[in-house]
Order: sequence, then C-alpha cells, then structure tokens
Amino acid sequence: MKLVIKAIAALIIIVLIPMLIGFLQPKERLVIEKAVVDKMYFFILGDITNHWEESQWRNNIDTIVQYRVIDGQDAWMEYYNNGDSVLLITQKTTETDYIRLILNPSGEQLNRVITIADYNGKTAIRFTEEALENNPFKRFMLLIKDPIRDRIVAYLDDLKGKYKADSNEEEDG
Repeated sequence: MKLVIKAIAALIIIVLIPMLIGFLQPKERLVIEKAVVDKMYFFILGDITNHWEESQWRNNIDTIVQYRVIDGQDAWMEYYNNGDSVLLITQKTTETDYIRLILNPSGEQLNRVITIADYNGKTAIRFTEEALENNPFKRFMLLIKDPIRDRIVAYLDDLKGKYKADSNEEEDG
C-alpha cells in the first residue's frame, strides 16, 4: 500500500504539478531581447538584411538556402546545427523595422519584429517575437528552457561577437 501511495505522489509531482503550472501560464507570450552592438547602424542593417552570409558569422547555422521570392519578399530556409530548420520571410516595414515571418516544419507561424537604431555610433537592436503555445506541459517546459529566446540570444551574441573581433584587430593594429 505504501508503494502505491508513493507512486501516486510521484505521479502528482512529476506530471500534475507541471501541468497545473502550465495551465496557469498564458498561451500567448512575447519574447523580447535587446543588445547594443559596437558597430555603426549601416553595418548592422547590412547584416540583418543579408541573410545569405549569416552562416559565416552565426555559430548555430549549418546552411542557408535561398527560396524563391514569396509575395515580393525575400524567403530562405535556415538549417541549424542541432537539426532544426525554419523558413523565414522578411517584410521591411520602415528603415528601422523589419518583420520576419517564421514558419516551423510543424506548420507553426511566428512573427519576429527586428528594430534597429543608431545609438551614439553603436547600434541598438531589439528582437520581439510573438509565440503561441496551447499545450500546458510545453508552457511549463518553456519556463525552464525557451528555444525561441535561446535562438534570439544566440543571434545577438553572434552579431556582437562578429564585431568584437573587428574592434580587437583595430586595438592590436
């Protein structure tokens, strides 16, 4: 009997509590990450609009494949080192704002807004991504590890790292 009670208690702890916490989390979420890159605005603008060269400076990218233009917008597929892939379509909204539609193989569509601005000779960049998760257990798991946030942070870290090497060369030379 004690074994049954322990099994039920373990089941509650392992399954029901995360499900309950997941139910308490909103289905819609907004992931926002910001960075300041030590390079002038037009360089960063070139980086975020020239996705064909991103595999040269992004550490988590394996391959980028150009797709045909979709509704007049650039489209490409990103294949990551971990085996994931996404289709991206960029829509320019202003000189400083871009919207990327992200289509996962599962059919899920996400919207990522990229905003860049000159900041005293450096560039401030903000990624905002909307996501929807209906599964309460997955919502609980997102509290522990969020792949969208991780991908955005990796992008920003790689972008800062690309120009950190440039500033080190200037200091050495």
